[in-house]
Amino acid sequence: MARTAGDTRDLLIECVDTLLAVVEEKNWSLRQHCERVANGVAHFCSRFNLVPAKEIDTVYFAALLHDFGLAFGPPELLEAAEEGADAAALRQHPLLAEKLLSGMSALSRALPFIRHHHEHWDGSGVPAGLKGEEIPLGARLIALFDCFDGLTSPPFPRQGVEPQAALERIIELSGRRFDGSLVDSFAQYIESAPRKPEEYIRGRKTESVNLKEVFTRILQKFAAGRIALPVMPRIVQELQQIIDRPNPTADDLAAAVEKEPVIALRLVSIANSPAYRGMKDIRSVRQAIPRLGLKETMNLVVAIANKSLYETPSPHYRALMEKLWAHALAAAYGAKKIALHLGLAEPDVLFLLGLTHDIGKTFLLRAFSEEEAVKTVDVKLVLTAVQEAHLGISQLLLKRWGFDEAFLRAAALHEKNEFDPAVSREALVVNLANFLTRAIGYSLLEGEALNPEELRSARLLGIGPEECRRLSEETAALMKDLAHLF
Repeated sequence: MARTAGDTRDLLIECVDTLLAVVEEKNWSLRQHCERVANGVAHFCSRFNLVPAKEIDTVYFAALLHDFGLAFGPPELLEAAEEGADAAALRQHPLLAEKLLSGMSALSRALPFIRHHHEHWDGSGVPAGLKGEEIPLGARLIALFDCFDGLTSPPFPRQGVEPQAALERIIELSGRRFDGSLVDSFAQYIESAPRKPEEYIRGRKTESVNLKEVFTRILQKFAAGRIALPVMPRIVQELQQIIDRPNPTADDLAAAVEKEPVIALRLVSIANSPAYRGMKDIRSVRQAIPRLGLKETMNLVVAIANKSLYETPSPHYRALMEKLWAHALAAAYGAKKIALHLGLAEPDVLFLLGLTHDIGKTFLLRAFSEEEAVKTVDVKLVLTAVQEAHLGISQLLLKRWGFDEAFLRAAALHEKNEFDPAVSREALVVNLANFLTRAIGYSLLEGEALNPEELRSARLLGIGPEECRRLSEETAALMKDLAHLF
């Protein structure tokens, strides 16, 4: 007898596998169709957070059995499906599947999705003529993948169409047959997902074991010095040496930047952006530096160069790294905005403090992206592990790069909402910038942003809720103008 939730789930998997084996005996291609639909639906739900994680299994099992009625109806029913017919009997197969499966209490929550997967958004579907959001979400999701797979991988003798043509057909039917609010995300998923998605159940079975083992292995390698740590780009070190001279000049800085054509091009583009633009266009680094100033040029070059630390060859983690980069850049500009608002002496230093406060997450995500075992792991679980460990890693990296105590404190305290009375203003500014950038959507985390009224760092800095909102809006405007130029 099953005694835990895991046992119950494993038992259900075995029962569904048995049912699918019987389907396969009736029609091999029908089982393949059901598995493709189920895997696609499950990964789609997970990637776009369409249903709570604990409910994805329900949609998955419903998708596996959505055409169960075709295999157990009259022989002509399956023949009609293979020929693409629109027989009245064929339109009733969801009801037959529901009837056949109704004795399994473990599948009770999946039955409405099976029953209604041929309903249409405009009310023209079967069996109940449900319309719009009257149709259960799981059924609407299955309908998309059922149609797509039917177009791209139909049973013999019909010839399937290319995925792009199938996608265009689904887009044409958006708002009539399909929920238009899902079609946009569906198109994104189809255009970026592998043709044959990873088997959902196999990934879920291994993730709890793999994640803990992989994370432990990464930390052990890090502690033993067996992982090559990221290094500060050479151009940053060279510019810092120039800035530290008694009388640095714009020409000295320009000569160093011009050795890096990509950085030079981006610096010129930023100098011409609405955030920095003057009376005429800038066409060279030597023209850009006087407009930006030596310290701002240094900050921008550090940011441009550091973006390379957020690159990964893994498609699975690329979007996460891009979001993490956007958060770092937003926190940098947010910290500088706050420093200017408070009249602090060195707002440019606050820019760098904000830019580097989360650098440990970058290292950990890159390390995870290089581990083959985590490709099937729920990304949310990876992010949870990274969130728990990144503070210490950030401090170690910053210390390795030669940053001073102010940077280490900012990295250590940027997640807190309670502070020692002696906390530095710089650490408070980075903390506030970190939370405010979450509030405007630049974060890996969901639902974690605190209201301005709840931010202890804002109160200690003497910044009220309205000022917090204004600073957030100004940071968001800067990101809109600048983020794509880095």
